[in-house]
Amino acid sequence: MLRTIKHTVLLLMVISLGACQEVIELELPENEPELVVEGYLTQRDYYIPEGDLDCSGVVTIPKSDIEFGVALVDAFINIDSIEAEADYFPFNKVQLSTSVGYFAEGGNPPVRNAVVKLFEDGDEVETLVEDASLPGTYRITYLPKVGSAYHLEIEALGNFYETTPETYQSVAPLLGVNAIYNSNFIGDTCAFYLGIDTYEKPGKGDHYRWMFYINNEYVDDPVFISTFDDADIDGLCLFEFDVYGNELELGDTITVFQIRTSPGYSNFINSLRNQTAFVGGPFDTPPAPIRGNVKNVSTGEDAFGYFMAGGLSANAGFVPNEIPEGGCD
Repeated sequence: MLRTIKHTVLLLMVISLGACQEVIELELPENEPELVVEGYLTQRDYYIPEGDLDCSGVVTIPKSDIEFGVALVDAFINIDSIEAEADYFPFNKVQLSTSVGYFAEGGNPPVRNAVVKLFEDGDEVETLVEDASLPGTYRITYLPKVGSAYHLEIEALGNFYETTPETYQSVAPLLGVNAIYNSNFIGDTCAFYLGIDTYEKPGKGDHYRWMFYINNEYVDDPVFISTFDDADIDGLCLFEFDVYGNELELGDTITVFQIRTSPGYSNFINSLRNQTAFVGGPFDTPPAPIRGNVKNVSTGEDAFGYFMAGGLSANAGFVPNEIPEGGCD
């Protein structure tokens, strides 16, 4: 009898809940579109040690070997050719678009016919030209100088914008990009993982970002936004250092960009990763504004995005077509 009563009550509750369902239309306020900036000023400017590289007394890499390896990679990997082949290539250009509403479909509309000026240490050095084949993309042809500060001034959408200056610094070269057959972090399976060979410039405060192309396709999943600072690796040599963290497939080709960045850019890109890749759970913190370095001077408000400047190193590798006979440890 008690069980029958419980079933009856449960049925009535289900019917009641079903009868009370109502579609609620959310009305979000329409905000004025704001400028979104994505820009990278970068060249192959390397930090090469003054003498042979001492890797903590374990191994010494002659300076001549570093210089030879850098020259060989630069001759083999032409950045312009990578842009022609890859599906996405952000460097030495400024991409302007506008923000859109939460429920808007499609991408951010490009901003055309803007006036974009590049400044070095406060002096104008170039007015960027919009790429006729890529609306909203403005090319940078000026070669930056290590130690100088760069910022943009932009006239667009009836407003005047300015970015915070970024100091352009050299980067240690990527000496190798390798596929390492290894066990995963819990040791239950084996797979190929990315391992880079590089070294870190002595002196704390350096920041880095790595970008990846697998088979000429840019890895755009925010989970794989990879950044690092030198708090724990200052001045060290890094061999087979995994900055990707995901399994690789047999036969994959891999291109890696290592970029010297600023603390401000690291904070920006890490905030972007945290609020796009690690959301959706019941205990996630509410989204917070992602602060870049773009200011709408006309309104006094922050715009969106980031213009960064820093040296770049590129290198490539591949995954073997077969699993090694010895397996992994």
